[in-house]
Amino acid sequence: MINLLKEHANALEKEYLFRFYTAFTQLQNLHHEFGYVQDLKTLHQFFRQLIQSESLSFQGEPLQGLQLMGVLETRVLDFENVIITSVNEGILPGNHQQNTFIPFDVKTAFGLPTYREKDALFSYHFFRLLQRAKNIYILYNTEHDVFGSGEKSRFVTQLEMMRNDITETVVSPKVVSMPILLKEIQKDQNVLIRLQELAEKGISPSAITSYLYNPMVFYKQKILKINELEDVEETVAANTMGTVVHDTLEELYKPFEGKFLQVKDIEKMQQKTTELVTYYFSKHFKNGDITTGKNRLIFEVANRFVENFLSKEKHLLKDENNQLKIIATEQELSSEIRVEGIDFPVKIKGIVDRIDELNGVTRIIDYKTGKVESTHLKVLDFEAIRELKYHKAIQVMLYAFLYTQHTQFHFEKPLEAGIISFKNLKSGFLQMNFSSNYRTPDNAITQEKLEDFMTEIKAIILELYNPAINFVEVANLPY
Repeated sequence: MINLLKEHANALEKEYLFRFYTAFTQLQNLHHEFGYVQDLKTLHQFFRQLIQSESLSFQGEPLQGLQLMGVLETRVLDFENVIITSVNEGILPGNHQQNTFIPFDVKTAFGLPTYREKDALFSYHFFRLLQRAKNIYILYNTEHDVFGSGEKSRFVTQLEMMRNDITETVVSPKVVSMPILLKEIQKDQNVLIRLQELAEKGISPSAITSYLYNPMVFYKQKILKINELEDVEETVAANTMGTVVHDTLEELYKPFEGKFLQVKDIEKMQQKTTELVTYYFSKHFKNGDITTGKNRLIFEVANRFVENFLSKEKHLLKDENNQLKIIATEQELSSEIRVEGIDFPVKIKGIVDRIDELNGVTRIIDYKTGKVESTHLKVLDFEAIRELKYHKAIQVMLYAFLYTQHTQFHFEKPLEAGIISFKNLKSGFLQMNFSSNYRTPDNAITQEKLEDFMTEIKAIILELYNPAINFVEVANLPY
């Protein structure tokens, strides 16, 4: 490939290619001698390390044209026009860091060269270079970035004190702001037909939050049916670990549906934890190795998530006053709603991770392997639920609505909904809170609150099905 590119390259590009050829030849010789390179990733790391140490020498006619030189190459040479770049402190002169085991005091005592002599040497060459020049341009960077601190060299400050014929100019690129054109998709007849099909099949709470987060994502996934590419995982992805934890807990709790849990039941679950986590990792993380490296750490984290959760359940049940009944796990729920302005019913569906009853209180629980705080579930005004921070609240409230419709729930019994966050397990069951007073939280989900909530959800659905409102990309998405 290098030989092919060489035929169409100029002189500078040929020098680049020669350096690449040198690096590859060196790698090849090392591989033949030691045979350490076993995969492409190792080869890439060695190549990057080698290529970083390569440098190009600029060669040209020494008596004409522009001469690119280092400071030390200018010794005993005079120029009419001089351009010195990167005259920043730490570059000219260089920093005081020296790779040596000899302390500074020892060097001074024995007359060994230190950074002081180096600074004096560069100071001499700098002022010697300017001695007979007619036009001098000294450039330094004023921005704090990876190339320096943005402080001009002490040599420049010294020069300013010595002379009064210096002109200082600040040069910066002109920034032209370009208007950002957001993508916009009109709801034509095909889109409306697809939306109606979606209403018949069912819209999930995650689809609604996806629409609120970015309508273009909803359009691609639900209208065009474009799913994300399934990459071959070398490292366990976050969603894979979440699936493993969910499936493990479902397997553990499924036999106890409709029963009251006892401490001995949790102890039996604890004996199966590692085996089940290993099984579901092998199921969802196919052809992956979880015995070493980062994957092993992620496996241990998932296993610890389940173990800590069961320990917390066991601690809850050790109190004889607590009665915990498992009603359902991974329960599929659905309900059709009528929205004024839409000619057909819209089906909402979802899968609730867990429904239980603790001391007579029915709880709708959603598992999250990510970090969730109680503030994410604190809603004082349902009109604000479009905001990103309330999207988790939308999910659990919709699950609560679906459950009440599915079971014809009587609101004489208390009902709560919330999230168990495995990264915030110490906080326990994070419940929906409708009170502004943190000392007296209001966690009860009543029929009136659900009706107010569904009023806002219907407004969102009406907007989604409105032909006059296009799918518009959201600018400045938070990440």
